[in-house]
Amino acid sequence: MDNSSESKRNGRQWTLGRLVLLLFLAGLQPGLCSEVDQAQLASDNELHVAIIGPAYVTVGVPSSVECDASCTECTYSMSMDGQMAQGNGNELFFTVSTWSEALTVSCTVRDELNHRTSTATKKIQVLAGPANVTITGPDVLNPSASNTYTCNAYCRPSCNYTWKTDQGPWIGGHGNILSISPKETDKLKAVTCKATNTVSGLFVSTTRNVAIITGPSKVHIAGASIVQIAQHYKYMCIAECQPSCRYVLSMGSQSVIGNVIELTVDHPLETITLKCEAQNIASRKTATALKTVQLQGAGGVYNLSTRPQETSAVLLLAFIISNAFTL
Repeated sequence: MDNSSESKRNGRQWTLGRLVLLLFLAGLQPGLCSEVDQAQLASDNELHVAIIGPAYVTVGVPSSVECDASCTECTYSMSMDGQMAQGNGNELFFTVSTWSEALTVSCTVRDELNHRTSTATKKIQVLAGPANVTITGPDVLNPSASNTYTCNAYCRPSCNYTWKTDQGPWIGGHGNILSISPKETDKLKAVTCKATNTVSGLFVSTTRNVAIITGPSKVHIAGASIVQIAQHYKYMCIAECQPSCRYVLSMGSQSVIGNVIELTVDHPLETITLKCEAQNIASRKTATALKTVQLQGAGGVYNLSTRPQETSAVLLLAFIISNAFTL
């Protein structure tokens, strides 16, 4: 009897507890649903603004950005710090004229329908160059030494440099400095430097033609070996020389600076010996050539060594100097 009464009492308590729990949940759930709906509504009503455009721009290159907003009836106002710009609705067109590390684009949007306003900003990196690419170094290359060239360019934030000589491949890893040791058989080299912006990949190259120091070699005097009295003759000293040679032509004690001499023999005389000295203006290396000129008479070539009485005859020389240099 006692056990039966206790069991009924426990059953009533469990039923009552379950009813209270159901009533509590029924009252709480509408409140929870309301908070979620309100948060979703607030999120849906928020005005989202974004600026669409490049991460970087280059000085002197036209660029543009676009402002995008989550509204149908919007008024856009766009600006850029310290730069000339022209707006077209939600687009902004501009060309950066001077370099700075970065610029900031700002877009303010007003939702005319719901009377909401929101602003977004975007920082854009500014690049410059490469521009004014130049190669500095010697005008001529010495085959017996290492010759150094330096490439310089205006670049922001920085540039990589690659080199090539003549039609060879591009070579990197030297920075902006290149050393060249040419062969003696080389005549001329084209040295090219390419500067590439490390961010944009834009590049500019420049080429410098340089001569290889060679000669003088194959020095000789061109002109007649046999001359006649009262005739006019021209003699020229020729040599293979890079970048160029200075010349001195002489006959006996008489000399002239230049590689051309003209002469006229007016009386019989002994054999004439012409001498040419060629000197490389870069290496100072010198080479010499001789030429013997004989006089043609009515009866053949004179051998004046058997006629000492005529060795004092007058020699008229008319020197015409061309390609003159100062030693």
